[in-house]
Amino acid sequence: MEITSQDSLHNDLHLLKLENFEETFADTIEQLHQSKEEWTFSHKIQRRWENTYVPIDSIPAAREILNLATKAASKVFGRSLVCIQGVERLIKDSFWFNLMEEGHSTGWHNHKARAHASGVCYLQIPEDSGKFRYRDSEGTVHCHTPIQGTILLFPSTLNHSVETSESDQLRISMAFNLYTLPLRLDPEDDPFGGNLFF
Repeated sequence: MEITSQDSLHNDLHLLKLENFEETFADTIEQLHQSKEEWTFSHKIQRRWENTYVPIDSIPAAREILNLATKAASKVFGRSLVCIQGVERLIKDSFWFNLMEEGHSTGWHNHKARAHASGVCYLQIPEDSGKFRYRDSEGTVHCHTPIQGTILLFPSTLNHSVETSESDQLRISMAFNLYTLPLRLDPEDDPFGGNLFF
């Protein structure tokens, strides 16, 4: 799996297009489903769990995606960034999955607690399963239509949401936060608490 192109979008968003991703994505999705008994969650919004956490040791295929994205983001943002893997008890919000069924959406939020940059990898994106919406510095809303085989990188301060899915197929994405060193560890601080959604 490798990056074939990088496009700079509006408001410091960066789109990475991948090739030869199919096997890695398929393994990641398979391992995700196989590890269902280990899933933990952040909070419930509109009758669905917003963030699904899985220990990295149970989903090793995700490492290749996270490492590739971290390396690219370090170049894009001009900072040495890290994605914390294997210490979920210390930093729960290092990476997680979003599983959206028909009628599901994600409210407006950002990832600004502790992280420097964030991203999302589109693993399985059926047609009409929800656009990525974001606000620029003036509050204007823009939309990006995600496709499988891409990674979207953005500053962690970016306010964003996902439109309601109109697909009867499951939409799966993997989101992540990237950090600078030294880390500020506070296991009691949940950056995805309901008060960050608006």
